[in-house]
Parts: sequence; C-alpha cells; structure tokens
Amino acid sequence: MNTKYILNIQGSILIVLALFLSTSFPWLFYFKENYLLEPLIYSIAIPLLLGLLILYFTRNHTKELRIRDGYFLVSLVWANMGLVGSLFFIFSGSIPSVVNAIFESVSGFTTTGSSILTDIESLPKTVLFWRSLTHWIGGMGIIVLVVAILPALKIAGYQLLSKETSGDFSEKIKPRSTDVAKRLWGIYFLLTLILVILLMLGDLTFYESLCHAFGTIATGGFSTKNASIAYFSNYVQYMIMIFMMLSGINFTLHYFLLKGNFKKVLTDTELKAFFKIIIFTGLIITFILYIRQNHDIEKAFRDSFFQVISILTATGYATADYLKWQDNAWMLIFLLMFIGACVGSTGGGIKVMRHVVAIKSIKKSIFMLLHPRGVKTIRINNQSISDEKAASIITFIVIYLIIVSVGTIFMALIGLDGQTAIGSVLATLGGIGPGIGKVGPTGNFAHIPDIGKIFLSMLMIVGRLEILTFLILFSPGFWKK
Repeated sequence: MNTKYILNIQGSILIVLALFLSTSFPWLFYFKENYLLEPLIYSIAIPLLLGLLILYFTRNHTKELRIRDGYFLVSLVWANMGLVGSLFFIFSGSIPSVVNAIFESVSGFTTTGSSILTDIESLPKTVLFWRSLTHWIGGMGIIVLVVAILPALKIAGYQLLSKETSGDFSEKIKPRSTDVAKRLWGIYFLLTLILVILLMLGDLTFYESLCHAFGTIATGGFSTKNASIAYFSNYVQYMIMIFMMLSGINFTLHYFLLKGNFKKVLTDTELKAFFKIIIFTGLIITFILYIRQNHDIEKAFRDSFFQVISILTATGYATADYLKWQDNAWMLIFLLMFIGACVGSTGGGIKVMRHVVAIKSIKKSIFMLLHPRGVKTIRINNQSISDEKAASIITFIVIYLIIVSVGTIFMALIGLDGQTAIGSVLATLGGIGPGIGKVGPTGNFAHIPDIGKIFLSMLMIVGRLEILTFLILFSPGFWKK
C-alpha cells in the first residue's frame, strides 16, 4: 500500500478543509459575531498545521494509487472530514457535546441532513453557514468519488457509468478521471450559482440563498430555519424542488446536455426510470391529499411532489409533515427511502440504476424458466450487462437490506420504538435526513443515546461509501501483501 501518498492526500484535504472554513470569516464580521473569532481561528489552525506537517513528512512519494489504496483512501477521507468539521461546532459552544458535534459534521459532509439540533435558529449564523457549507464540500467530494475512484474499484453499479465519462479503468486510477471531475465540478458550481440567483429573486437574502443552494445541489437538507423550506414562499419551494431533481440526476448527463448530446440524455435508462417514479408516486399522493385530506389542488401537488423528490433524491428538505398524511400516502414516502437517487449524482440510497438492473434480472429469470433454451440479455443504455455484474448489483441490494435489518434491531435494543429504529437507520444509511417515527420531518436525532448516534454516524459513512468500499477494509485478505 502506498501509505505516503495516501497520507499526502489526507494532508492536502486537511488544508483544503481549513481554507473552506476560512470562508466563514466574512459572515462572522457581517453578523457581528466577533465572539466566534477565537474558536474559528482554532478550528482553522488545527487542520491547517496538521496538514502542512503531513505534507512535509510525505513530500517524497510515488504518485500512484492502486485499487487497495483507493479503498482505504476513500474510507479514511470521510472519517477525517467528519472529525475536522466538528471542531468549529465544539469550540464555538454551539454543539458542546463531542458525539453530537461529530454526528452533525458527518451528517453534513455525507450530505445526509439528519440533525441533533432542536432549535436551529438559536445558533450563530456563522456556525449555520459552516454547517451548510459541509454539504457543498461533501457533494463535490462525492462527485470525484463516483467518477474517479468507484468505477476503478469495481463498485457494483458505478461501472455502468459510460466510458466517455468515467474512463476505461483497469488496475490504476488514471489521470483522465481528474479531468472529468473538473468538468463536473464546473457543472456543480454553475448549478449552485444559478440557484442562488433564483432564490434571491424569491426575496431570500444572499446568505439564505447560499446556505439553501448548498443544501439543495448537494442533496443535503440542512436549513437555517426550524421549519425548513416550509418557512419560505411557494416560489422558493418550486425552485428548490426543481434543483433537487436536477441534483438527483447523474451529473454526467448534465455534461452531455451542455455538449448538446440530447439523445444520450433522453435515452438514458436510469433517467427515464427516475422520472417515472417521481411522476407516478407524486400523482398518487397528490390524489390522496386532494380527495381524502381536502387540500386544494395546488397545495396537494406542491406538497406531494416536493416530498417525493426530496426523499427520492435523499435531500431531506421538508414543506409538510408526511407522517400526518393518510397511512397509504406516507407509506409510499417510506418505500421511496429504499430506492435512492441516480448513480453519479450527489444523492444517496441504493440508487435507481441498481433497482432497474434487479428488475430486469428478475424478468430474465422468469423468461429462462419459461424458455430454458431461450437467450435473453440485460441491456442498460444499449449495453449488455453480464450476469456477473448483475449478480454483484443484486448482492449489494441484499447486503444493504441486511444492514437495515441488523441496524434496526440494534437501535431497538438501545430503547427506540420500531418506527423510529428503522426510520433512523434508513435515514442515515441512505443519506436521506428525516425518517419516520420520532426522527420524521418535524423531529430530530437529539433524543437518541450517544451509542446510537455513534452507530448512525458510522452508517452515514458506510452508506456514502457504497457499503462494500467500507466493509472490504475488515476483510483479512485486504491487509495481506
């Protein structure tokens, strides 16, 4: 394992995090929160100095990452980001509990959006800015992860990214992937900028627009308001709804769209399935809210589609408490928690692509039972998917469901009721934010025991790293030469 290079990258990331945190200074002075100056300096100095020391002692290294290095690197990155991000919460006294601060930080960087805060608006605005910024940083990191590293590590589902975007990887992670990541960063930044402008047109301040654009484009869900997006106008809700949907789409499709390759976008198998789920589920819930709960048609449409898109893309913003809807309506929302956004997006969950492959695999199995001598292939975007690759994707789904089951049992054993137990596990493993039970859209994670928060923090990282990337570290064979 190329330990020096891995540490060198870690050192660089620590410095980058310190630089990102330094962007909080203007808000500190703008909002006259000068009492935060010392905590902010400490929070910046620690990762900055540590990063510089690591870079100095690892300056002589070979710039080469192999598969084993990649697995270890991506796991270490997200764990360290969570620890560094918690420093400002702790030093400022905003979240004095170390466990709570780490939970909030990990939730931010993994773009989960689950929170232990009971009164968000009581926190200093500078701290809330950093809290929202962790989403945006994590979202950028995820884009790099999915286009530059995961395909090379043969993570099920991410190999389905087209060769034009992810590169034809073999043993080593190739330099071309960094060029792709730069292009996607540009798209990520552009989407953020456009949303900031549109939100300001909806009478939000630049500060509020920036914070909510961070949470939307990164599909994170942290808001500066206790009422989340319900606090704002219908116009703002529609803008955020649209951009949540755009952020839940494979970012390589945005790239093709900018290149004018409309055919590639319009014929994408996963994208069509993604929109079908949104439209089908949204219309059913709209009907239920309009007919059964006497909502006016516009509100029924807006509340339904906002929550469907928010949960499916794992953003977690809320405009309504879906747990107060009729059982058949909120149960549909609950089922969406098992689906997730698109591969190559900032969203979490199992991912639409994996479900598409699983359904096609089931259809193939039924066909082969009826026609033993027949030939049927699974095709995604006009490419044949091998039985081996399809099996690995189904294996991923099974492992995901096993973790949900085991995690639910663990959370129940430490005192949570059944709904809250499964809701907290799904919300964190899938990067969704809110769940069901006491961790629903109007609840939070403050009441969960510390051991539960530590466990859920691990689930956030495991879910963000596509599970197998993390689990492979515990394989004895991984550490053998």
